[in-house]
Amino acid sequence: LSGRKVVVVGDAVADEFVYGRVARISREAPVLILEYDSTEIVPGGAGNAANNVAALGGRSELIAVVGRDDPARRFVGALHRGVDSRRLVKSAHRPTPVKTRILAGGIHSAKQQVVRIDRGAGHPVDDRARAAFERAAVSAVDGADAVLVSDYGSGLITPALVATIRVALRKADRPIPVLIDSRYALLRYRGLTACTPNESEVEAALGVSI
Repeated sequence: LSGRKVVVVGDAVADEFVYGRVARISREAPVLILEYDSTEIVPGGAGNAANNVAALGGRSELIAVVGRDDPARRFVGALHRGVDSRRLVKSAHRPTPVKTRILAGGIHSAKQQVVRIDRGAGHPVDDRARAAFERAAVSAVDGADAVLVSDYGSGLITPALVATIRVALRKADRPIPVLIDSRYALLRYRGLTACTPNESEVEAALGVSI
């Protein structure tokens, strides 16, 4: 990927990891009591894809919607230096989605996930932020070597938007790869280069058991 630019368009998620050490079992319920250790926020969703491109030596430009909040600030701060985040759309009407994972373990053992808490994932994107996002997505693909679409089901990514991106690429005479990672709507997309479903997504899309 050296010297290549990949535009990543999609849903931004702040992945929060809360680490603790198992202290004892609660007297109130059969649950673990953890002694808090530390908290880490890393880019998830489209942010993770953009970081991966940069970590592999490419340049990535991230097009996504985040809130005007602390999770957004920490999300941007954790992006790889090879990720261009200048076209991120910041919305005052929608919080940055946060997925908090509580991980527990002993001092000399691997931390294991105990529970996950999702916040903000169900908030709709306001019309103004959506319009700004779509404009940024279409304009960013000019000069790209590939486009990666990351659809986590917020409603921000649609087949119509991806079709618009493809039209823009055709008009610019840029026959570049357009890749899709869609959590819930894979078969609604057409004419793309490749998709990256995991096993459960393939089973859900095709109605089979692998």
